[in-house]
Amino acid sequence: MMLRAAFVPPTEAVERLRALGGRLAQLPGVLPVETSRVDVPIAALGNVVEHDAGRFAGVLAECLSDLPPVVVRPVGVEVTGGDVTVFLDGDLATLATVARAVGTAAERVHVYVDRRGFRPAVVIASIAAVRPGSPLDRMLSGPDVLGELADADWPVAQVDLIRTRWFGGEARAETAYRIPFGAEAGPDGFGGRDFRTG
Repeated sequence: MMLRAAFVPPTEAVERLRALGGRLAQLPGVLPVETSRVDVPIAALGNVVEHDAGRFAGVLAECLSDLPPVVVRPVGVEVTGGDVTVFLDGDLATLATVARAVGTAAERVHVYVDRRGFRPAVVIASIAAVRPGSPLDRMLSGPDVLGELADADWPVAQVDLIRTRWFGGEARAETAYRIPFGAEAGPDGFGGRDFRTG
């Protein structure tokens, strides 16, 4: 299975991010991202067999056991490359430590990890190009672009390992493992050791 690690915002925040992406997608040349991709990507782990995914989840839980939960908040929207991106602020140092733990766990179980730099941000739409003064440019520079997302605190207390499966030629993402950290983690590091799959 193709596996990736991500921070998934609370359900209400995901709905608001999707709504913002949908509003932007009403403009020419703007496409919202798939619902299953509204998250803060940490790392792609490539094609991982189930056994190795379970080992990776266990080691990652050990790596995260002493880290506290964090709070982040959306602070702005920008066009980066071909993406419309919502950037986060808050306890980014701890969030980056959690992201580094994903790489450490992957090394320990010899699972490939894409080591591109972690960015505390959520991509909500893609675009072909933005010209100065375009409707998208004007919308993103408006004071209320974040709407209900502005200054909303998001607690982050777990890493989701998301697998992609193909059904009839269509890719579907689903959570394979939820690995809590800080106060959310149980004595064995998995909040009850059920991994809370799917």
